[in-house]
Amino acid sequence: MQSLKSYQLTPPEKKHIMEGITSILNQEKITFAYLHGSFLKEKFRDIDLAIYLEKNLDKKEALNLEFEMERKLENAVHFPVDVRILNHSPLSFRYNVFKEGALIFSKDELVRSDFISLTLAMYHDFNFYRKRYMREALGLEV
Repeated sequence: MQSLKSYQLTPPEKKHIMEGITSILNQEKITFAYLHGSFLKEKFRDIDLAIYLEKNLDKKEALNLEFEMERKLENAVHFPVDVRILNHSPLSFRYNVFKEGALIFSKDELVRSDFISLTLAMYHDFNFYRKRYMREALGLEV
């Protein structure tokens, strides 16, 4: 099994990489983007990005766009990049991106704040049932 390589950059180096990523993402039909994951910490294995598209694509088109954006960004920054589209992502993933991630840019604050509000409301509504299930069905206290 191949071991995963980790990287460590100085804050100015990370800032330079994020400027390059932002300039590429700004050219696309992306309303807002978040950085999340290990790149926000000292060492990282890849650069995790969550993007919200101006228009909804079907799941196949969205997956193709994720791969296309990953290739484009990796060629530009020379580090592994993982792109996920928020429009189609699971509720728990969206919640964690907004809770732990850092906003890179936003072209429309109203759309972004509405999507965050919807995500938080849905997450907290669902969280009650998730905890109840964990407690009753699995005997776990959360």
